[in-house]
Amino acid sequence: MGAEGWFARIRKIDVRIIASVAAALLLIFGVMWTIPTTPESGSFTFDKARRDLSSARPIVVNGPVQGEIVDGSDIDYYRINSGNGGHLQIHVEVDSGKLVPAIDVYDSSKKIIEEKLGPDCSLAAQPNTTYYIQVSGQRSTIGQYTLIVKDQAQ
Repeated sequence: MGAEGWFARIRKIDVRIIASVAAALLLIFGVMWTIPTTPESGSFTFDKARRDLSSARPIVVNGPVQGEIVDGSDIDYYRINSGNGGHLQIHVEVDSGKLVPAIDVYDSSKKIIEEKLGPDCSLAAQPNTTYYIQVSGQRSTIGQYTLIVKDQAQ
């Protein structure tokens, strides 16, 4: 008798409720099934905030700097002082990957002054001025690179 009572109660439940509960369980188990089980999967950490011009990495003239664009939204920022001024030659040499570099240069007031699609950029530099260099990948390309900034006096 007890079994018939339960069965009768279950039959009275709206089928949409049963379907929604089943769908929710399938979704939960489906997501859990696709999460990789690696040694790092138990220690979740949030990504650090993306860098911007205010946290640009300082570099020196004629000093090669290693960098890497890791995904389509990654952008690297650098800060350089022009010294006595002259002509800055900026070159991004692709070390590995399929990176197609894009270079943007900002002045000390953080206004864009030069945009180049490609590995080379040059500009006339004012004496003792801070410039910001942004390196990114065109069309979401990624890879490792070496940034070289040379100062050629005029």
